[in-house]
Amino acid sequence: KSMKKKMIGRVSALTVAGVMMFGGMQIPAMAATGDSVVQFQKVLQMENAEGANVPNVTYTYTITAGSAIGATANSPEVKAGVGLPTISSVTYTKGDTITQNKVTKNVSITFPDGTFTAPGIYRYVITESENTNTDITDVGTNTRYMDVYVVNDSDGGYKIDATIFTETAVTPTFDKNTKQPTYGGKNSNITDAYTTYELSLDKVVEGNMGNKDQLFNFTINFKGPANTSFTFGDKKVDLDAQGNGSVSLDLADKTAIAEIKGIPSTVTYTVTENVSNSEGYDTTFAVKRGTGTSQSIAKDTAASTSAKVTATSQEMTKADNAVVVTNTKKTVSPTGIALSVTPYALLAGLASALGALFFRRKKLS
Repeated sequence: KSMKKKMIGRVSALTVAGVMMFGGMQIPAMAATGDSVVQFQKVLQMENAEGANVPNVTYTYTITAGSAIGATANSPEVKAGVGLPTISSVTYTKGDTITQNKVTKNVSITFPDGTFTAPGIYRYVITESENTNTDITDVGTNTRYMDVYVVNDSDGGYKIDATIFTETAVTPTFDKNTKQPTYGGKNSNITDAYTTYELSLDKVVEGNMGNKDQLFNFTINFKGPANTSFTFGDKKVDLDAQGNGSVSLDLADKTAIAEIKGIPSTVTYTVTENVSNSEGYDTTFAVKRGTGTSQSIAKDTAASTSAKVTATSQEMTKADNAVVVTNTKKTVSPTGIALSVTPYALLAGLASALGALFFRRKKLS
């Protein structure tokens, strides 16, 4: 028996030859105990989550026996899976490294020593659990069919020679020339995509007395998933263990629009402009989500004071949010000045006319 475990614990030349024969199959790694371990990859795409951290999410898997397929002149026999293999889970966390806009992890399937008692092709069905993060979507299906090729070893036992993963229950067929079994729809990865959104803030100053060069200070408070982070310029905006965080910034009418990227759709935000009533500005808020139309945001009268104006809380939803804060200051010239100037102008004109008439009469006389 120890000799048998020794043979299972290494990849033999026959295994390498078998993998070359069944192109695209994966070489299993063998554990020291004699158990056989094969792996596939879980991929989380981050292309649509610029500025975001990796979300906290765990995937679990089930593995069951697949349906048997009888042999024909054009295809080999596929047996239903046997034994009680186990499968690991995968956990993504905020600290994971993003490489080429994705995070890839391995899922391990362990076949206990003695699982197989005859050579053949054994089919299993692997199903991934649904996740609760609404910003993560499946790319393709979350089910894989795994065919395990079991062959004789040199010690009278059996070993896994190769595995093939497909998205559907494919029936392998023999190649006309090589007579090797071939598959369509091979895919050893289960892929999901994470999508986040952008919040922009623009400052507009209007009115004949509005100062377009003046910097106005803003505070944006966020509420969302715990330990989430997103990006404002070259800085991180971190939410704490309770999901709270904030950012402070200064904007003028002439400055560039502020952009905060990598925000999950479930995050809520509250924009506060720290401007005193004594400055004489009337402040309004508006938001445009995605390609929709701009809509006004009501002021939060409970949160607003004489020193600040706060908009009501908004949820990101599955769209970019563009918030515009407009300050308007207008001044009309006092009526007293207009009245004092007008009679003076009339008197000056009348005096000029009388002077001209006087000199004319003098000349005629």
